[in-house]
Amino acid sequence: MKKNRFVGRWATFFLIAISISATVLSCKEDSKDLVKPKTITDVILENEQFSILRDLMIHAGMSDALRTENLTVFAPDNNAFGKANISASLITQLPKDSAKLFLQNHILKNKTKLSDLKVGEQLTLNRVKVNIARVDSIVSINKADVVIPNVNADNGVIHVIDSVVVRKFL
Repeated sequence: MKKNRFVGRWATFFLIAISISATVLSCKEDSKDLVKPKTITDVILENEQFSILRDLMIHAGMSDALRTENLTVFAPDNNAFGKANISASLITQLPKDSAKLFLQNHILKNKTKLSDLKVGEQLTLNRVKVNIARVDSIVSINKADVVIPNVNADNGVIHVIDSVVVRKFL
């Protein structure tokens, strides 16, 4: 009788230990299940409306910079490039330095939501002055209207604009 009680207690102990282990192991997060934050580079790479901007970013060697720094990007979509008669093939024919300067004309340091943008002159990443204007609810940068504001990224924010900003390098 004592032997049965002893075996019963050990069996109960092992069942509890196995249950606790199974519970703990099943709660462990699988890295495949985690949603990874998207950087500005990731958003541009994954969105077809930015295919020309993507080519510009890659050609200019700016992919890493748009992954790490905390920035505000005024991103012309493909229609904006089309309005300026700028194609992907034209972008990739630019000297790398010119492509980089052109892209930097669309970037401000620091993450700034549209509602927090200061009206007036701002310096872009390459220290070119651009004019931020606000008329009613429309915000523009050098007369390029923001059509989709506040696309959040892990390292900044993207404001989609309807035309390119400074064209002096083309």
